[in-house]
Amino acid sequence: MNITSRYSDIPKVEIDPAKIPEEFRHLLPLAKEWSISDDDELEAFIAAATEAQKRELASAFAPHFAALWKWHQSCAHLAPQPDELVLFDIAANAANTVSSSLS
Repeated sequence: MNITSRYSDIPKVEIDPAKIPEEFRHLLPLAKEWSISDDDELEAFIAAATEAQKRELASAFAPHFAALWKWHQSCAHLAPQPDELVLFDIAANAANTVSSSLS
């Protein structure tokens, strides 16, 4: 599937792992893969994903939602928002969407 709205693929986006809180760095590969900002593309990506891929995303992000929200809030005053934060915001949204669709 050709995803055109994956945040980590935007040419001017630079993700520096050192700017990601250490507790979330292990999620970076999943965040890059699932950082799909277009709702239709995300829906199609979710539909094409295996049950195992969906469960991996949901279970990896689930324990971190509260801490990710705190990170988001701590950067609320920054403009523009750091690329790393935007990447994780989009991926967390995908994880939440996937989590709510799992049976």
